[in-house]
Amino acid sequence: MLKFLLGRLLPKERSVPIDLPLADGDFDAVDAMGAILTAAVTGQIPPSEASALASMVAVYARAVDVAELRSRFKTIENNLRDLKDHMGKP
Repeated sequence: MLKFLLGRLLPKERSVPIDLPLADGDFDAVDAMGAILTAAVTGQIPPSEASALASMVAVYARAVDVAELRSRFKTIENNLRDLKDHMGKP
C-alpha cells in the first residue's frame, strides 16, 4: 500500500544534468563511462540511471567500432585491388 501511495505522490523521472564529454573520438566512451561512474558514486544520479546511460555509451562505442572497421576493410579492399591491377600489368 505504501509503495502504491509513494508511486502516486513521487515523480517518476527527474532531470539531473551531468557533464559528459562530447562524443567525437575513439576514447570518448571511456571518458563518458568515467563521468557516469563518478556521478553514480557521488550520488548525483541513481545506479539505475547510470546503468541506462552506460548502456547508451556502450551502444555508441560499438557503432564507432563498426564504422572504423568498415573503413579499414574498405581501405584494405582498395589496396588489394590496386595491387592486383599493378601486378597484372607488365
